[in-house]
Amino acid sequence: GAWLEKGSLRITPHADARRRLVRRLYFLTLAVLCALPAVAVDVAEEELKGLFEPENRDTSERDFKWLETMWRRNLVGEKSDRVAAKIFSLSMRIPRFLEFFPDAKILYLLRDPLETVPSGLSLVTGVLDKRFGFWSLPEDKRRRFIERLYGAFLELNLRFHADYVNGKIPEKNLKLVHYTRIMGDFETLMDEIMAFVEFKPTAEFKKLISETAAKQKAYVSKHKYDLAKFGLDEERIKKDYAAIYKDLM
Repeated sequence: GAWLEKGSLRITPHADARRRLVRRLYFLTLAVLCALPAVAVDVAEEELKGLFEPENRDTSERDFKWLETMWRRNLVGEKSDRVAAKIFSLSMRIPRFLEFFPDAKILYLLRDPLETVPSGLSLVTGVLDKRFGFWSLPEDKRRRFIERLYGAFLELNLRFHADYVNGKIPEKNLKLVHYTRIMGDFETLMDEIMAFVEFKPTAEFKKLISETAAKQKAYVSKHKYDLAKFGLDEERIKKDYAAIYKDLM
């Protein structure tokens, strides 16, 4: 494994030490994963979001140093010089992220909120229901949890929007990727993305892109969502996400 220590990369020499670390991380991760949903389902009546606001508790430096450590280890393990990471929570603090990683190339996926909102709510509540019987909880708890989760999804989008329209994200670091183009214009989009991230594809990679493009055009999602199940309707989502539809879609 590789460790980031005071800006330098140090390789741990002992396999048994690495195994002990992996075991500890496994059990720590397992404990966190088991505990968090339980806390989430037992929804407090008091709104506690303020405890996690960056202006009240900014953990960016800690979080980004941890990411750098993991990415350095990945680079060493894979003998590579580039990391591709999928980070859901990055959208609300991209300017801060770029202070730590000024050369980062960010692909921001845009999809109709009428599709992403119910999909996200269904994913989270589905997992909680299988493990803790979410849909068997009292209605007031379910409603409170869903409203807060909906608000969190909305805020992730609106904070990115605010940074984007106010010019806080340099063009050289960001490319907007529309879901409709992924499905209907994949090859052209991939050419643009590869140019943006300065990636030179091999002939084999180009062939894979062409094959994927053909599959994308024929793909039809089997997922069907009922907004009413979450106490929502199309009118509310379009109103709440009006700025997103206006400036980004």
